[in-house]
Amino acid sequence: MPYEKFTPPKKVQKAAPKPPQAKILKGGQVSLNAPAYEQFLKGAKNVELFYDPAAGKIGLKPKKYATKAAFSIRAVGKGKSTYRVNTKPLAEHYGIEVHEKKPVEPVWNESEGLLEIGLK
Repeated sequence: MPYEKFTPPKKVQKAAPKPPQAKILKGGQVSLNAPAYEQFLKGAKNVELFYDPAAGKIGLKPKKYATKAAFSIRAVGKGKSTYRVNTKPLAEHYGIEVHEKKPVEPVWNESEGLLEIGLK
């Protein structure tokens, strides 16, 4: 009887999907990972900024097109897998101080149609 060559099957290991994450950066920017951008902003190129001083939250409302109040979303990093919005003008206007990078959980507010980023 002839021999049969045994070749072990390749194990395909897929990386676990990353959860949506956001960061408030020291320079007054909001940074989103790709899952947060795709899940909440759904490919928008711009956002309008909102602020809830009582709750201490910044709101990002996705806009496909530029408006007078819109801020652009920039893809940065290796593979352009991180997205940033310059929220420094909002922070300066409302006197919001960010002294260090801070990870936060992004939350979609369905009733307002915007992504909430908590500052507290």
